[in-house]
Amino acid sequence: MSEYEYTPSSGSSSPSPSNHQQPTTGKRRPIPRKGHTKSRAGCPNCKRRKVKCDEVTPFCGPCKRLGLECEYPQTRGAHRSEAQQRAAIVVTSPIPQPLSMHPGSFGFTDLRFFQHFLISAFPPLPVGGRRVWQYISQMSHEYDFLIHSMLGLGASHLSLLSPGDFKHSALQHRVTAIERLNKFLSKPKLSIPDTEAAFAAILTLTFQAAHMPDGLIDFLTMTRGCFLVGTHVVDDLENSTFKTFERDVYIEKASWVAASDEQRLPLLDESIADGFCTSLEQLGPLCHSVIDIEHIAMMRRIVTSATTNLYECFREHSFLHEKAGRLSAAEFASFIDPNNHIARLVIVHMLLLDIIMSRTICAWEEGPEVAFHETRHRYDARNVMALMWMQNIHDTLPEMYRPYIEWPLSFSKYMKTTFRADTSFWKFSATDEGLAPQPLQLDGSEIGSDFML
Repeated sequence: MSEYEYTPSSGSSSPSPSNHQQPTTGKRRPIPRKGHTKSRAGCPNCKRRKVKCDEVTPFCGPCKRLGLECEYPQTRGAHRSEAQQRAAIVVTSPIPQPLSMHPGSFGFTDLRFFQHFLISAFPPLPVGGRRVWQYISQMSHEYDFLIHSMLGLGASHLSLLSPGDFKHSALQHRVTAIERLNKFLSKPKLSIPDTEAAFAAILTLTFQAAHMPDGLIDFLTMTRGCFLVGTHVVDDLENSTFKTFERDVYIEKASWVAASDEQRLPLLDESIADGFCTSLEQLGPLCHSVIDIEHIAMMRRIVTSATTNLYECFREHSFLHEKAGRLSAAEFASFIDPNNHIARLVIVHMLLLDIIMSRTICAWEEGPEVAFHETRHRYDARNVMALMWMQNIHDTLPEMYRPYIEWPLSFSKYMKTTFRADTSFWKFSATDEGLAPQPLQLDGSEIGSDFML
């Protein structure tokens, strides 16, 4: 008998190949090894780790298990058979899970974006909403549009503060978030967590637009979207995570601000309020649209109350951007039309007022209960971008309209001289660095009698 022949035990029904020999215990014949062709098309991560790659696309098994970013060489697709490609699709078909995009698609850079969002870049609303955003971030693994919106804002904010160029990543996450949010909102029935996730995403996308040089129209449109989603999708705002957006709760927060230490949170200097109101009055005669006139009246009330009563100032300001949500689609399209020069003059004043109001909110957020490193750079990027938008509007306006935003532009330059480098916040007063610039005296004749809206 051959040395490697295996003789079955007596319990086996298989006959012995040699009838004249008694069964003996022989050595087990080695099982032949399966033929093996060394893979040369695996992903770089598996090659570096010296483990076998299953070559599944878009994310191989080992990378998927470890959460690594899996990238194949460009040429590998040419070596794969059609059967292998079909197998890859079967293997990567998701087992029901919250995210519709596999976690392996997020790399280490995305983790940096997410961390930056949580620490520095989360939206400044609701007022004092740090814990709100910490809670919302825990929902992000269930809603792909929400995580992409957070990563987009984190990337946009980080690109303004660091030498790295993350604009492309920020735009990719933004586009993905918008596409998936639109698809999600088309669902016939949404649960309460669904509506909160949708509202959080659109609010995050709004403030990402506030970090983009060409994001003004997006910012205004998304601001309107926040109102529409908040009123038509979030049915019970009062009992939701974003309950501080409910007006009474917001005003309650504002009353705390109004009652706080005036040295930490001073009222707006009257000379600044006078300059702002004078600029609005000069713009008034040009406005033939009811919408523009109402915006001017609201801004005047906000600025006036900022000198005497911060509670009332917050209450009035809560209506300003809400107004865009109450416009019809046609009215809103006309208001943001780049050829509507009068509306653009109004928008410049709105942007400046937002900066003034954010200075109030900043002071509240900068209270002793909040660590300094958690507030640093939270608001400056948004305000810097608002100043850039104001300058862009000025530069693209016909010459005859430019005098009507001379005061806002001059005041914005004055603000830059009072920028606090230690905290990245503006803290301005007409008595700090000399009087703020005075508005020009205009009577409407500068643009002639043939101007058109």
